[in-house]
Amino acid sequence: MVALLAIAGAMGPACGSTNPDAKGKSDASAGGPAEPTPPAAQARVELDLFVLGRVRGTIAPCGCTTEPLGGLQYAFGYIEASSDPGARLVLEPGSFLFPEPGSPEWPVDDQGWSQAQERAKALQGRFSGLGGALVSGLGPIDVRSPTGAAALQTYAMPRVIANVTPAPDAIPPHRLVTLAKDGVTLTAGVTAVVDPTLPEADQLGTLSDPIAALRQQVSAMREAGAGFTVAMAHGTRPFAEQIAREVDGLDLVVVGVVQGVERQRIGESTGRLSGTYIVEPGEQLQTLTHLTLSVAAEASVVPESEAWVMKPPRAVQEDELARLQQRLDKFKADPSADPAFIARLESERDTLQTALEGGGPQGPAVAVFEQVKVSCKLPADAQAGQGLTAYTAWVAQQNEAFYKGKHAPEPPKGTPGYAGLDECETCHEEAVEHWRTTVHARAYQTLVDTNQQYDLACVGCHVTGFREPGGSEVVETRGLRDVQCEVCHGPGTFHVEEPEARQGGAQHIRLQAPEEVCGKCHTPEHSDTFDYVAYMRDILGSGHGDEARKALGDGPTGAQLRAEGLAKAGGKCKKM
Repeated sequence: MVALLAIAGAMGPACGSTNPDAKGKSDASAGGPAEPTPPAAQARVELDLFVLGRVRGTIAPCGCTTEPLGGLQYAFGYIEASSDPGARLVLEPGSFLFPEPGSPEWPVDDQGWSQAQERAKALQGRFSGLGGALVSGLGPIDVRSPTGAAALQTYAMPRVIANVTPAPDAIPPHRLVTLAKDGVTLTAGVTAVVDPTLPEADQLGTLSDPIAALRQQVSAMREAGAGFTVAMAHGTRPFAEQIAREVDGLDLVVVGVVQGVERQRIGESTGRLSGTYIVEPGEQLQTLTHLTLSVAAEASVVPESEAWVMKPPRAVQEDELARLQQRLDKFKADPSADPAFIARLESERDTLQTALEGGGPQGPAVAVFEQVKVSCKLPADAQAGQGLTAYTAWVAQQNEAFYKGKHAPEPPKGTPGYAGLDECETCHEEAVEHWRTTVHARAYQTLVDTNQQYDLACVGCHVTGFREPGGSEVVETRGLRDVQCEVCHGPGTFHVEEPEARQGGAQHIRLQAPEEVCGKCHTPEHSDTFDYVAYMRDILGSGHGDEARKALGDGPTGAQLRAEGLAKAGGKCKKM
């Protein structure tokens, strides 16, 4: 609040005023008071910097959350709509090509790698279309495919790396990019380093001291004419902060490895340490950081970053204005409220309103850092959209052919397999009837609707017993499509043969589904409104755990939580 008001207070009035005489009349010619004449707007030129986090082989979100973030077509739709080709710079810090090792997306067989490599091809194809406006870093994941470092040549990018020797594929230690528009130029020098303590960082080669390497490169970039220097720090935020403290002459550091699910979604607002801006975008194309530099048109070169005037993003100003108006309405309705306090709130509101109407801070260069959520609310880029459609069709065709006739392993002797819904319905007709009213019963169809039923990143959570002994496979899902009874209750062939023990009661089956079973698919990345009790209120009901449902009592259901989440997100996005 204080920072916003300090910025707003320096903005000055939005328009000029006449000079009235002692009788309160304008000194303009007869005919009544003249309208105030606003000063001529100062001509400005905008240059744009877009910063991405680790993409990790992601081209689109799964689409299962209430606010699916990501999508190659929306990221590029925003970049294209928000900037001019010669006046922009796009940065990505590396670990670009493939999924995170150990993650659910990490390929486990040759066909999985074929799919991952096709995603890398789609990513590299669209990003390379940026030409000289793109600078890429390098991360350990980039060399983790079966082809190793050869992937850097297969998926060539304008990469930089300063502390790996020898540099793979002769990657240079830095690049200079000149942004130019209407006679205003900014020469940016971009370099990158990898934290030697990162897991498997040594897969890239021998890593030297990143601080020493950056000092050398910042000096070299300045000598080569860079007026703005950037380091992509492939490491966590403490690593980026160490760089900001210890490397002089550096204007901006990019946090290359974001920690925590929520921060990986939306990143962190830009801050400043030791005179260096620290930028932390989201990962997997979920959120990007957009720096807009508004420069006075008469300037030929953008001033150094120390001279920039900072301005909050419009969305932040609008939120603050709404909050001030809410407080003002509250106190105006209170007869005992201090008039001076109300007047002060009105002044703050008017100052912010002036800023929103274009009377914001001026100067040789005004900088706005904004965290932009990448979603279907943004314009779509046709080229990237066509690439995604082609990729989805390729996956469906290739995986259907490859996995046809391939079945899950047989259950070891003495262990049960999966019986399928028809067997369950033989004895549990009412329970199955209730199941058909739940979203679990439509899980597979949601993939068919988007031609993703054979996508290795999706199918496992939309069928029963995926790759479990006696369960389903990518194509061979007959009788086991959707999230059926045995996902929660366990494989049931033994239960079908002997449903009850001699002493009575069900056997060879799990009567209750523990939360950890649900959590295998209802992860924060794929099910952001998941709450075990609320979701169980949807799953249990007539003929299927009546007493357990009553014991849960009143309260929100999973459907209600999801509806609230969708409303908060501004509506549902079309699933890719």
